[in-house]
Amino acid sequence: MDIEDSIFNNDSIFMRSLLGKKVQINTVNEKSYIGVVYVIDPIFKTVVLHTDWKSANEHETVIILHHAIKSLEKLSDEVEESYLLEPIISVPQSVNKKTVVKKWLKKMMIDVKESGDYLKIDDHLLIVPPYGPENCICNNTIILEKIQKILQSLPEIKV
Repeated sequence: MDIEDSIFNNDSIFMRSLLGKKVQINTVNEKSYIGVVYVIDPIFKTVVLHTDWKSANEHETVIILHHAIKSLEKLSDEVEESYLLEPIISVPQSVNKKTVVKKWLKKMMIDVKESGDYLKIDDHLLIVPPYGPENCICNNTIILEKIQKILQSLPEIKV
């Protein structure tokens, strides 16, 4: 059963782009929440929002289920750095790691394409900076685990 997704359009890149950004979510029961997106579950599309935000450690946490979301509006493109899992790495370092990972996947006979800063495998899996096994996004757990194991077998490199 495939449910239509009018909020996120089943776009994991869009969902990830909202992390650490200030949004307003209006629900079907006419409640409105303004806060910083902590995480979005890419499978169930549940949003964890930090409201009454004073700092990364001082806030209220609200969990909003996908079926309750009527609309979502991004209020700011500014990213709260403390919400990012990995520190932002420099562009040359990121490009070098992306190239190494892409070559490794091709050596393992996996068709991988570049899509901006991301690496894509057959529209099923996305690898985001800094291109480690924990940076894979995929709805299919079997594919996800196989690609993560391949990335874990990548020889250590100096970047």
